[in-house]
Amino acid sequence: MQTMSYNIGNNLLTVKEVSSFLKLSVITIYKYIREQKLEAIEFGGHYRIEKSELLTFVKKHKTFNKKSHE
Repeated sequence: MQTMSYNIGNNLLTVKEVSSFLKLSVITIYKYIREQKLEAIEFGGHYRIEKSELLTFVKKHKTFNKKSHE
């Protein structure tokens, strides 16, 4: 049986914390989660985003990366 391990301490962020960090609305963060643009973990209707996932999300949205692939 495969087990998943999480460093729960400071590894998980709330939607509100992510929205504050990105300076985007909470609604936009929920939209990204719903559209599967931002991976989240759901606990009874409440979402948490791993810091590593947020970093990946930010890296994917760097404008110089998009231009270099066109």
